[in-house]
Amino acid sequence: MSDNNYKNPEINKLKEFISEAIASINVLFLRPENNHLNCIDIYRKSFIDKYLTTLNTVYDDLSALNANTATAKRYSTVIVNTADSIDYINDLTVQCTDKSLIKNLELCVFDALAAHGVFSGRSCDSFILNETGKFLLFHGERVCRNSKSLLLFLNILEKNIVNKGTLSRVRPEVKLLFDGETEIKLKRGSVSAETMTMLSVKAKDADPFNGNRAFRYINNNFYPAELTSIRQIDKFFGFVGVRKTFSEHFNDFSKGVTNLPFLISSLPGLGKTHLAISHALAHDNLTLILPEPEDLEKGLELLIRKLAARKDHRFVVFFDDIDPGKINWYYFRTNIGGSFILPNNICIVIASNFEFPANILSRGRSVKFPIFDEIKCTEMVEDFLLALGMKHCNNDLISVIAADYVEEFAQRKFEELSPRTLIRYLEIYEKDIKKRKRMLEFSRAEMITRPDSKIFYDFNIKLMKMLYGAEIIDVIREEKLKEELSK
Repeated sequence: MSDNNYKNPEINKLKEFISEAIASINVLFLRPENNHLNCIDIYRKSFIDKYLTTLNTVYDDLSALNANTATAKRYSTVIVNTADSIDYINDLTVQCTDKSLIKNLELCVFDALAAHGVFSGRSCDSFILNETGKFLLFHGERVCRNSKSLLLFLNILEKNIVNKGTLSRVRPEVKLLFDGETEIKLKRGSVSAETMTMLSVKAKDADPFNGNRAFRYINNNFYPAELTSIRQIDKFFGFVGVRKTFSEHFNDFSKGVTNLPFLISSLPGLGKTHLAISHALAHDNLTLILPEPEDLEKGLELLIRKLAARKDHRFVVFFDDIDPGKINWYYFRTNIGGSFILPNNICIVIASNFEFPANILSRGRSVKFPIFDEIKCTEMVEDFLLALGMKHCNNDLISVIAADYVEEFAQRKFEELSPRTLIRYLEIYEKDIKKRKRMLEFSRAEMITRPDSKIFYDFNIKLMKMLYGAEIIDVIREEKLKEELSK
């Protein structure tokens, strides 16, 4: 940004003002990577990138104006074939939407301060900043304070144009960008506890992960997700061993004991997705991130960097419905126990209808759901009745309820035999008093109906053929033979 022209003191002063802002942006937001300066992975990275481009372009156009005042006509006329300062300033009105430039810059500054750990581990009533914290705060203040340079630039252009009556290129709403003052006002050399309390509150309000528990991650951006249909963890029944493993793993991550990847496999409909989401949301200090399956490949490292910057949050990154055979696991292996160590505030959870490769299972904790058959069905029914308040569940009542569910499946009231549809059946049973009385009467009859095991067998075989191919039958027979020989 060197310039040997010193014709206009006002321009040179403004250039110095812009240079200060760029210097503070470099300190607060940028880091060198492969001989280039790149923005750290904050939530509002794209905005600060565009703002920095705008400042650099304004600086260059000021140099051109210093050399030739006729370039002031860019205020109303296009004088170059590439985007110039007016184009970038106009674009800021689109980027800022309902907030002024200063307010948007404040949000970016708070993002960066959080990424640098300025606010982590500090209560709102006691702040003792080290010299690095103060240093970053003062640079954040200067970034916001010097944003007025864009308005000063437009004023200089307007003052130097020859044809005053020509139509301006500057959008009318641009002037709204410069409304208000920054709340980051610091006395040089010190930061009071009162000021830090105010700033920490503002930082919390600016935190994009504050106020929402779940986010979808699409095209490198986070969007709040409403997950209204997810059951609470006390509304799952049966599969006691599986549920215990879920509970232990999420409790351990919540307490900071471990962040090992959690690998879940089962046939469809057994509850992988709901159990994972409900356990993540059951812990107030966990934030759920729902990326796209393809992010498990090339996008994984970027996603990890973005979340690692938020050291004041603990993230469950849940990849659902993954086909292990179609995934390039290189990026997972590299970031999980490979070249990089997974940050301790991130836990990756992956659910699949298929089994995981051995070299992937070895990198985390795994759980596999047993097949849903007549035994698992009756266990779920018993668990459900206990949750309703029954102290002693009658085995005959359990049998007739399970048999009725299977009968309704045979009548095509449900599309599958699974915990997913059994839960729907039990929710109807709970609300239907007549049905409950009828099941109780059937349980007192001389002949008790039992759930048909063959229907479960036929359904599971059909489902496994669809997923794994006809050769799965030979695998099942071989496993059954080994089991019988080992007895």
